[in-house]
Order: sequence, then structure tokens, then C-alpha cells
Amino acid sequence: MARNKYFVTVDTEEISEVSLPDNGIEYEIYATPEEVKEIEVLFARKDKNAKDAVKFVGKPFDERPVDAKRDSYEEYLIAIYRKLYELGTDETRKGIKELKLF
Repeated sequence: MARNKYFVTVDTEEISEVSLPDNGIEYEIYATPEEVKEIEVLFARKDKNAKDAVKFVGKPFDERPVDAKRDSYEEYLIAIYRKLYELGTDETRKGIKELKLF
């Protein structure tokens, strides 16, 4: 299947076929519709863990459950950047490499 050009903004979780530089740092990738769906699923899973972690705000002395959610959130965030690195242009790869996430 042919790959199309997309611009991904991790902060706002936007995936667009046109550049929207005012929305933050964009990463240019070439992906199939299935690969775009994979990124969308990773965004959704990351968000779920972030929302689940907020439930523990009222329990400040029991950090273990929230630590697990934070770790899971971080794992999904890194998975997103790995996917963007895999699908990214040279410039995208350079920018992600500079983040030193993996």
C-alpha cells in the first residue's frame, strides 16, 4: 500500500495531511492509513493512562497505583516517538534523536 505524507503534532495529537506549524512541533512522516491508525491508537492509550492517573490525585500517600499509570503513559509516549522515528523523514529522525528518549 502506498504511503502518504502526514504531519504529526504530538502535543495536540493531531495528524494532518497539511502542515499546521502554528499548532506546535510537527513531525513529517510517510505512512499508510493503517500506520496512521496505529499512531491514533497509541495516542488514545496514552490519554487513557493520563486520565486514569488523575483519579489518584486525592490519594497522595499511595503512589504505587499512579506510578504504574505514569510508567504506562511514558511507555506509550515513547512508542509514539519510536513510530514517528520509524516513519519519519531525515529531519524528523534528527529532531526525535535530539530528544534522547531511546
